[in-house]
Amino acid sequence: MGSPVVQRKAKVAIILLRDRRHFIYLLRELFDDYMEFTTYSFEEGIQTYINCDLALVPSNTVLERARRYLLPGTPLIVIRRTLSRAAWETLQKIPAQEKVLSVNTYFEMALQLISTVYELGMYRLKLIPFDNEHPENINLSDIHYAITANERGEVPKGIEHVYEIGTRPLDLTTLLDILSKLNLLNDRTLSILRSYESKIIPLSDGFVNIFNHYQQRQQDLATLLELTETGILICDSTGHITNYNHQASAIFKNKNIVLANYPLIDLLGEDTTKSLLEVDANTLVAYLGGVPYSIVWRKNDQGGVLRIRLMQREEIEMNNKQLQSGLCAKYNFQDIYGESRLLQHAIHLAKRAAKTDSDILIEGESGTGKELFVQSIHNASVRSKGPFVAFNCATLSSSLLESELFGYEAGAFTGARAHGHKGLFEMANHGTIFLDEISEIPTTVQAKLLRVIQEREFIRVGGTSAIPIDLRVIAATNQNLFDLVKEKKFRMDLYFRLNVFDLRLPPLRERAGDIPILVKQFFEDHGIKIDMPQETMHYLQAYSWPGNIRELKNCVDYMWYLGEGYASENLPAHIRQYFEITKPTDGHLYQQKDEMPLSASLDSVDYSILKAISTPDGTSRRKILAILDAEHHTIPESTLRMRLTKLATLGLITVERGRRGTHLTSRGRVRLDELH
Repeated sequence: MGSPVVQRKAKVAIILLRDRRHFIYLLRELFDDYMEFTTYSFEEGIQTYINCDLALVPSNTVLERARRYLLPGTPLIVIRRTLSRAAWETLQKIPAQEKVLSVNTYFEMALQLISTVYELGMYRLKLIPFDNEHPENINLSDIHYAITANERGEVPKGIEHVYEIGTRPLDLTTLLDILSKLNLLNDRTLSILRSYESKIIPLSDGFVNIFNHYQQRQQDLATLLELTETGILICDSTGHITNYNHQASAIFKNKNIVLANYPLIDLLGEDTTKSLLEVDANTLVAYLGGVPYSIVWRKNDQGGVLRIRLMQREEIEMNNKQLQSGLCAKYNFQDIYGESRLLQHAIHLAKRAAKTDSDILIEGESGTGKELFVQSIHNASVRSKGPFVAFNCATLSSSLLESELFGYEAGAFTGARAHGHKGLFEMANHGTIFLDEISEIPTTVQAKLLRVIQEREFIRVGGTSAIPIDLRVIAATNQNLFDLVKEKKFRMDLYFRLNVFDLRLPPLRERAGDIPILVKQFFEDHGIKIDMPQETMHYLQAYSWPGNIRELKNCVDYMWYLGEGYASENLPAHIRQYFEITKPTDGHLYQQKDEMPLSASLDSVDYSILKAISTPDGTSRRKILAILDAEHHTIPESTLRMRLTKLATLGLITVERGRRGTHLTSRGRVRLDELH
């Protein structure tokens, strides 16, 4: 039997105020087989967005500063530390009731050390925290003892007795939290913790009892799972297996792996896993080792349960018919990345729409992800087992479009197939039809499309009898369809038939906070392990993205193919031109032109910023952000700074310090008047 498959190590970032290596040495000693550790410190400076699975910080002071360097959604743990048994014995040597100075790298850490000593039950000493920044605040004349954790150099001169307690180990509760967050709780890691416990004084007396209770519950559950004849996998909310039975092991025995804590995505494949985890319940077919299995999924608050069963011949034949047609949707709501308020609102509405059987109109600029939403709605609806048919209405002429949508009878026109042809509506029966770029349908076809939507029946080209259909219509457009109605270019009655449930997708420029999340996903798609430089990320968040997510992906792909790194000077030429980025030969990133054309590219966010600044007394950044938020242009402050720098480069504003430091120039006022 071969060795187990090596799983990807979790990326853990340790973010410290000062450059100290104690944490990383301890964690590597314990979990080097499971985690990859990297330390960052504010003392040395942090220059990149930190891309990690989990971040550890030593205190709440560091916690707030660290958030701005992490990608949204990154879990953070404030480390709890205790004392080693050797340190405890050292403290016992200090005479009772003595005043003892607690010295560490900074004041909060000194307080933490005192809190730990008292929490462990040692009250015989009068512990006093040392304020490194304001040592004059403490009268040292009657203090003769000090304790420190590897920071002897910080101890004030004149203290007679200095007791070194060594590196403060992490408490078991913190280690348990780390393992839980990374889905690494298993027999082997629990064994590591038991061995570690013998060297420290746990902060919680009930820790051993917790583990005994946990193990007993695991044994009871394992007994229940073996009572069923089908394979059972239990996974958590992140898609990692927490429990399984013997039958499931037999199904995956050829993979030569340990199923405990194994990622479901590596077991069943990305598409299958994603289609399961998003929905509350689902049944699908997956080929495991070339053999078809029926997988039944049921979601719960902790994750979900999968029942895996070998398919019968009749089930296989029925499934093959649908696969051969190619009429399947592959995306689900978890494939839509972003945490902005506007995007989450759109996803919320789309999920509600999916639960209905109403027709839907999706409006959004090119590249905003309309097809992702359409396929996700189909897969989350009661029609998910039915076909999904997508068609771009701009690809065919009027005559060909009609025969493609409605089909034709044998001999309907010259060149027609001898036995006729099924149209897309017929192929989508009992499922969903997606009509992309609906605004491009000629008016001659719009009337016939209206009848299909109204009556749920159609007549083939050259035919005489009506064919009934049962389907949902989802249409999408990158234009303002109501404006086309007012211009008599689109039928009003068709517009209102399609627009039963209207869904508008925000452009990327209105959710710039999602750009780090999207970049992280694009990096993962390419297997890129490095972080995006902060400076480049600021440019990406300040750019207007007329091509939206598709353009952002092309930008990341371009820099990857270029192979010269991700510094701002390696951005695509049109983005560099947008900011006037030059190769930094003189230390300045912007190249100021004496006469910038007023036609330089500005978008709706730039216009809102200029309007906010147009008051005679100038405007603060905080007020600009509030105005933008009220106009649904929510952007982070770092993006606003980049936008202001761009506008200043164009000579439209002046930026100075203070509450009223941002002013509109005469050139900017002319540009603002042009945009009205």
